[in-house]
Amino acid sequence: MVEFAANFEPVKDSMASLQEQLLKAGLANEKQAKQATKAKKKKSRDQRKGVDVGESAADRAVREKQQQAERSKALNAERDAQQQAKALVAQVKQMVDGCKLDISAGESAYNFVDGKAIKKLYVSEEQVGLLSRGSLVIVGIEGLYSVVPAAVGKRIEERTDKVLIIKAEVQEDSPDEDDPYADFVIPDDLMW
Repeated sequence: MVEFAANFEPVKDSMASLQEQLLKAGLANEKQAKQATKAKKKKSRDQRKGVDVGESAADRAVREKQQQAERSKALNAERDAQQQAKALVAQVKQMVDGCKLDISAGESAYNFVDGKAIKKLYVSEEQVGLLSRGSLVIVGIEGLYSVVPAAVGKRIEERTDKVLIIKAEVQEDSPDEDDPYADFVIPDDLMW
């Protein structure tokens, strides 16, 4: 026992770290001490960044790769939706360009509502009558208005809702029995 006590040196500095005590006692070497310090710093850094400490680097890489793939898939879907919307608007423009009526010689103003604004389009007298009966419709694409047949307007309406279509509301001619003004006819093409 005496020999053991003679070989044992009590640590004089009570403030020395456990790592230093193990190095002095010969229970650890310099390489192990550096690895332990490095692991401790990495663990504290990961905790500050919010990384799961129990997660290995390979697991973290797989998780990050999956998250990147999900973000890419979402961005691709959004880009595809935008391209499809642009393609539909281009199809509608092509339909309108092929079927629009010539209103360049229009002398009668036809008023219509676009959102909250009242707009005016100059068309011929015949076109005013057809617009008021619903045989023609006004199609607004990016601030430009064209007059097209109602059938074309219906096809456009089926394709997309991104295009403004103004059509007259045609009401049935069944007057109420109690209507005191039933004998007075209101013209369809009344200008306001």
